[in-house]
Amino acid sequence: MQLRLQQLIFIGCLLCFGSTCFAQVKFSAAITPGTIGKEEVAELKLMVENASSVEEITPPSLDHFIIVSGPNQESGMESVNGVTRRYIGITYLLKPKFKGVLSIGAAIAKADGKSWRSNTLQLKVVNESTGNSANRNSPFSSLMQFDEPQEQTGYNDFILKKGENVPDKISKNLFIKVDADKTSCYVGEPVVVTYKLYTRLQSESSPVKSPSFNGFSVIDLVQPQSGNNYSVEKLNGRAYNVYTLRKVQLYPIQSGSFDLDIASIENSVHFIKEEYFRNGAATDIFGQFIPGSVPKEGRIDEKVTIQSKPLSIQVKPLPEAAKPAFFDGAVGNFAIAATLEKDSLTTDDAGVLKVLLSGEGNFTLLPAPEVAWPAGLEGYEPTVKEGLNRLSVPVSGSKIFDYAFTFAAAGTYIIPAIEFAFFDVPSGKYKTVSTKPITVNVRKGSGKKKLVVANDAANKKEGFFEMITTHRWMIIVPVALLIIAGLLVWLRQDDKKQQQAVQKTAPEESTPVPVTALTETIPPNPLAETELVLMRGDARLFYSTLSRELHHFFAGKLKLSPEHISKRAIADGLDRSGISITDNFAIQQLLDNVSLQLYTPFADENKMQEYYVEALRLTSVFKQSQA
Repeated sequence: MQLRLQQLIFIGCLLCFGSTCFAQVKFSAAITPGTIGKEEVAELKLMVENASSVEEITPPSLDHFIIVSGPNQESGMESVNGVTRRYIGITYLLKPKFKGVLSIGAAIAKADGKSWRSNTLQLKVVNESTGNSANRNSPFSSLMQFDEPQEQTGYNDFILKKGENVPDKISKNLFIKVDADKTSCYVGEPVVVTYKLYTRLQSESSPVKSPSFNGFSVIDLVQPQSGNNYSVEKLNGRAYNVYTLRKVQLYPIQSGSFDLDIASIENSVHFIKEEYFRNGAATDIFGQFIPGSVPKEGRIDEKVTIQSKPLSIQVKPLPEAAKPAFFDGAVGNFAIAATLEKDSLTTDDAGVLKVLLSGEGNFTLLPAPEVAWPAGLEGYEPTVKEGLNRLSVPVSGSKIFDYAFTFAAAGTYIIPAIEFAFFDVPSGKYKTVSTKPITVNVRKGSGKKKLVVANDAANKKEGFFEMITTHRWMIIVPVALLIIAGLLVWLRQDDKKQQQAVQKTAPEESTPVPVTALTETIPPNPLAETELVLMRGDARLFYSTLSRELHHFFAGKLKLSPEHISKRAIADGLDRSGISITDNFAIQQLLDNVSLQLYTPFADENKMQEYYVEALRLTSVFKQSQA
């Protein structure tokens, strides 16, 4: 959500003219248009004017919008009547999530060593379309949206000379080309395919057929944040205006030879006869041909449908040699970790095993890891929460699987290590990662069993038929309805509390959230809020929440009071706790790494999953060492 520091420094250097005097620094926000339909788009512009250097621009919260494009970088300088103005800023294209008057808070900029605060804004969103949408889609938008360039590179191929053949001239200067980053791959290995329109002519185009991809799982890729996928490319020594029609990453789901589907576009092409082309009268100031400026007898308008050529992808089966028996189709590079949501259980409770799968690869095709439940524990189908970046190649991120389980008697149970196998394409070999075995200690409870809500369709069906076959339906049905209503109310209230808790953790001016109200009572999942923030992808909020929850966890376990919490106090407490030297050092190193992220100008998004996995592991190790 922020401009990268090196980009800002580079632009700041370009805009710094030393001795030239400019007006006072100004930081402003603007959104246009002021009223849009709920399906339309508005442009938010955050602009710093007349600053010698801009270190950072922090946008306001945009939770009420879908970010269609941005942040897009903008900079420049203009001089009007001797008054010079230079500016640098960022823009977003925003689509509202609901109608009404939406407020946008102030943004923060750091420029010339000072902090600047922008004005606040309001956007009115109505049901009906206003026709004022800020997005400017090309004629190919039903294939893939992209902006028309403000100024195209002009060519004179629209001039038709005597003896020239119109179809030949069109085929030479207007065509679709399909490219793939590889034409041979394994099952599950991504292939990036791009359809591009190359043109040197004046024409209007509309899509006829968008390609489909049988035999592949398809993920459409959004174009780079420049917001404009028009470019000029050379092909066989000739320059063309080039538009990206569609760009996808494909994951083969079976082996064999596959011909990629074609893309077709209908084009209305305009030519002017050479004898009618005089002194630029038929073109605008950019050299673009204006058909209406030439008499009908001097023009030739041709309608033609063009399509891409077939392209074959050879998909190899995964090798059978050394394939693990528990291999389930994962291709890429993965890591796995597991922990209990609550380490202290009684026979009144139901447990939850949390398994985190992170890395990169064919995430969208992967089933849940298999858990070998020991005798005495009954596991249910997991619920899944995912935080995936589908625009990266391969898809990267994490999935969290929550396995509910129950037990009939008190005792100590060992959940064996969970193994996960994947095929590593660069090495051409299978690799296996695994969790550590997890000990479940269950004490005798009061005998009042809690209701287990599990994602197990078979169990639900069995319970339904059991209810039908009994003669106590007049009691069971009302009780079941009351329980379900109570669960719905409780889940709604709990969800609101979690959202409010996550929002309260947001730091102001990039400062870490202090540890408050620490008690000896540790929540069932010490990293519950961090897990929620990880799904959102907000790096700054992630590190502040992780820091707070880690301090809260260790302060509670080590019986430290809030006023005495510090890095040294935690280190001393860990030394006295009896935890191993290796794990002690790893905990302190993790706390240092997280603190460092809070004090750097830009938090590292790439480290979020790594630190979360390590935090899960270390909190689990510490709990087991104190059991």
